[in-house]
Amino acid sequence: MDDAGAPEIVREKTSRLTGGRLSCTLILERELTPEEIRRFYALAGDDTPRPFDFLVEGRLVRYDCPPEDEAKWRLSAQIYLVKSFRAAPSRRSTTDMRRRMGLPSLPR
Repeated sequence: MDDAGAPEIVREKTSRLTGGRLSCTLILERELTPEEIRRFYALAGDDTPRPFDFLVEGRLVRYDCPPEDEAKWRLSAQIYLVKSFRAAPSRRSTTDMRRRMGLPSLPR
């Protein structure tokens, strides 16, 4: 896990699509690793936009949205990026669980 935190957005491109929608691309300061992208998509989202509403590849985050919701979508992308870079809770080993239950350790 990267100690520096989520990569910053260095540039943004917006284009108008037919039907009055916007196509937006957020360009990050560095490429995301496959593990970082996996953590982004693993986040839970209750309301639109959800993590799977974004296309994340390399150093790009892309999305299409109505013009009036563009600020909401951009903020959601930033929030999901930050959340995906938070430290994951450490997993306890089975030995720790056995000790808490008062059971002996398993032989190696």
